[in-house]
Amino acid sequence: MITWFLPLLSGVLATALFPPFGLWPLVVAALVPLFAAIWKQEWKAAFRTGWIFGLTYFGFLLWWLAPTISRFGNMPILAASPVIGLLVCYLALFPAVWAAAAALVSRRIQSRILAGISLSMLWGLLEWLRGWLLSGFPWGSLSYALAPQPILFQSADIWGPYAVSSILVFINFMLWDAVRVRDLLTGMGLKSAFNLLTVIVICGATTVYGIMRYRSVALSDTSFPRINVAAIQGALPQEMKWEPGLQLHTVELYSKLTHEAVSMLRPEATDSAGPETLVVWPETAMPFFFQQGGELTDMVKKTAKHINGAILFGTPAFRKDPAGRTTYFNRACLINEQGENEGCYDKVHLVPFGEYLPWGILTSWARKFVPAAGDFTAGTTNAPLAWSKVRIGVLICFESIFPELARDSTARGANCLAVITNDSWFGDTGAPWQHAAIAAFRAVEQRRWVIRAANTGISEIIAPTGQVVAKSSLFRQDIVTGRIRLRDDQTLYQRFGDAPFLLTAGIFILLSAWLCRNGAKKEF
Repeated sequence: MITWFLPLLSGVLATALFPPFGLWPLVVAALVPLFAAIWKQEWKAAFRTGWIFGLTYFGFLLWWLAPTISRFGNMPILAASPVIGLLVCYLALFPAVWAAAAALVSRRIQSRILAGISLSMLWGLLEWLRGWLLSGFPWGSLSYALAPQPILFQSADIWGPYAVSSILVFINFMLWDAVRVRDLLTGMGLKSAFNLLTVIVICGATTVYGIMRYRSVALSDTSFPRINVAAIQGALPQEMKWEPGLQLHTVELYSKLTHEAVSMLRPEATDSAGPETLVVWPETAMPFFFQQGGELTDMVKKTAKHINGAILFGTPAFRKDPAGRTTYFNRACLINEQGENEGCYDKVHLVPFGEYLPWGILTSWARKFVPAAGDFTAGTTNAPLAWSKVRIGVLICFESIFPELARDSTARGANCLAVITNDSWFGDTGAPWQHAAIAAFRAVEQRRWVIRAANTGISEIIAPTGQVVAKSSLFRQDIVTGRIRLRDDQTLYQRFGDAPFLLTAGIFILLSAWLCRNGAKKEF
């Protein structure tokens, strides 16, 4: 009975770390019951235990996917649920593999510290692998639970989110080990005291580094050029957004909100001298083919001229090849204060089964269940969009959960990041909040300001420290305004990415595998 209860408990605790619950302080102990369940188990039993944890964790974390597919994919809820169930079963394999490895390590390596470090590194490595396999889905990485407390993840500018997850797992291990080795007759004992002291040192060092970096980044920010920015949230219901009769209303709404935003930023006159102004509209904010021209396109250009600033907005796009075949793109366009096109970005990492069908004939059957799937083609580059001295690294919706995309854009010269998204698909669930929280990590990793514009929320402006300086609510028309700095400095993570963490993890994991194979017994 306890074998089932403990992974279930850990799964529930891990889910509670994230919105809508946001019990992030539990991140240091959420995995302790899982460690208790798998320690000294046979690896096959531990695999099942880890899978139970994964099913609980991802099942509760991603429950909103079933009603989303049912509502917008024209599938009965009873048909959508098994589809999400398959995804959850797949994601649960990662903690299952980790648990099996943990059981082997617990039975064959007596070195507590080496075991803890190796298993912590393995957790982070599997999170990284989850972000790449089968298109990748790193949603719910343990580190993202710290998003409300940017002081605690400032080290992401060194080694990224997966290393932060590894540190959190190591803290969980040391707390579990402190309980495991406690001498009930003589009190805490030296081993338990050492573990608790280690936890205190790690938490203290993380906090001290976080405070120092937070302050230094904030102080250095004033030395970079400044611009005005605004994120416009139209809050148009998904069911109405693509109605042809509402296209004019949509453009008029965004134009009106944009003028209001600029009057807030430059109250003396919309064409006054001072910092340049960038206004960001959400993903597919303009639900028509902007590239075709016409009245609606002209209205968007006129808005940019009136505000004397640039507008970044989402729109569908298409291209016809010489054979007459048409391909479609999820596009972001940037127009300047003259209404001229400064460039476009086509989404490079599409949502599988949402924007395209992976694996060709193997999944073509899904089209009759999800009619919209398979309509888009991926872009070929994520080079920044440039206007004046601004270089915008664009991330469209799903792309913001992949740290490598933001890193690649920054390496190509982006001095700020823009996330445009349409989270209205998710409804009033924890998903929009979970999605928005991830963007704070992109800000810290690259030390760039992030402007996030969402159709129905959450729209926000995030400082390079990870601090949200302005934020909207859900399901209301809103304007988020502020001033950002165009940074061109480099972080270690921007230069080297996950390579240092992966190399370190590989060394410890290989060492542990060798010791397991040779039956190491030394205690240290």
